[in-house]
Amino acid sequence: MDNLKNILVVDDDKVLCEHIRAGLVEEGYNVAAVNKASLAVEEAKNNRFNIILTDLILPDISGIELLRLLIKINPDTAFIVFTGNATIPSVIEALKIGVYDYIIKPFDFEHLKLVIGRCIEKQDLLIKNKELFGHLQTEKTKLEIIMDAYNKITLILGLEELADFVADKALQIAEAEKASLMLIDDSGKELVLKGSKGLDKERVAIRVKLGELISGWVAQQGQALLVSDVDTDPRLGRFAKNIRPGYKTKSFVSLPMKLGEDVIGVMNVTDKLSRIEIFTEEDLKYLSLLAYQTVAQIQNIRLCEKLASMAATDALTGLFNHRYFQELIDTEIRRSQRYKHRLSMIMLDVDFFKTYNDDYGHLEGDRVLKCVADIFTRNVRQVDIVCRYGGDEFVIVLVDTDIEGAKKLAEKIRSFVETQDFSGLAADKKGNKITISCGLAEYKQSWTKNDFIAKIDGALYKAKSEGRNRICIAE
Repeated sequence: MDNLKNILVVDDDKVLCEHIRAGLVEEGYNVAAVNKASLAVEEAKNNRFNIILTDLILPDISGIELLRLLIKINPDTAFIVFTGNATIPSVIEALKIGVYDYIIKPFDFEHLKLVIGRCIEKQDLLIKNKELFGHLQTEKTKLEIIMDAYNKITLILGLEELADFVADKALQIAEAEKASLMLIDDSGKELVLKGSKGLDKERVAIRVKLGELISGWVAQQGQALLVSDVDTDPRLGRFAKNIRPGYKTKSFVSLPMKLGEDVIGVMNVTDKLSRIEIFTEEDLKYLSLLAYQTVAQIQNIRLCEKLASMAATDALTGLFNHRYFQELIDTEIRRSQRYKHRLSMIMLDVDFFKTYNDDYGHLEGDRVLKCVADIFTRNVRQVDIVCRYGGDEFVIVLVDTDIEGAKKLAEKIRSFVETQDFSGLAADKKGNKITISCGLAEYKQSWTKNDFIAKIDGALYKAKSEGRNRICIAE
């Protein structure tokens, strides 16, 4: 039966019952007719009726009792009562129960049709109001999720933590099971997975080139992709072979995260939980609001990281600066004292740098410093830390390294600088070689930080006083 126009007629007068049924069928309604209350209850259990017309006098139970039973079965049904034995108490009782209208027998069929029509209109209005209220409640809930996300996002200062948090909020907003957040890397050529919820990270693509797979296409085009069915959407033809199996539903949302016109990442949401299992424009709208706020916080985090980096690094060479070195050496000395780890240090100085600056100018001097700094970083281990100590002096902190290991590295670097082709530098054009001197020391447990630095500084001074372009070990 069509639930919007289903009517049940209940009357012990079979002739009248059939007459009403036939007349309403002609009006386009789906009509069932019974002569007993017990049969009406069975019909109501098996079918949902829009309206039930019932007499108050029935052979098995009273119409009032029947109304109470039927309302329990389906509270949304509207009731119209007709009877030839109307009493004020019965009318009042019926109205208390919630009867829409009360018709006295005999009645005009046109009047009955009019009452039914108005009842249908009222029900339609109630249904629309209920749907609107439900929609407003859903919208309110999602806006509350977004506002909660806005308040908490600003407190998150790590990209991975932010990505996981936003993925979780995306699932709540879109009522889905799986979400991920990917950001474009420094090269501008790949997306990198930063956070997810509901995904097996071992099976998901950690890096995706721009233009490849769906995420890469969305990032490259800068367009959101709302797909109802991956099997029939014509936009997915080129990705058909690459769409990863395992999703519960065929619908998904993938939207670019933009800073102005520039795409900085992609948000993906899959596996809708709701009954229809299809993402909607409403989902896309709310996810876009979340993405907008996420982009703002990503910029805040990156700005903080940049400021922190600027505070710890040397602007010219990109190495850690003197301030960072002082904090680092304190930490490494404490580690060495606690765990008895070996700790060594090399201090390096560009030979005759002042003369070089005087002869060729400070711009050329800066070029030399950048060149040697690059040589230092390319020749140390990943765990070793290179710092610019000041001027033309550099320090390399060597964790878990004894003096012999430090000596080998220092000689390697000294020899590399001496033989390096500094093509383009003013000194090279005039046939002058660029060399460095090195002072080495291994930390002793009885030394303070200042003792350690003084020892290595003394070794460097000795190397320079003995002719430069050499290494000396602290006594």
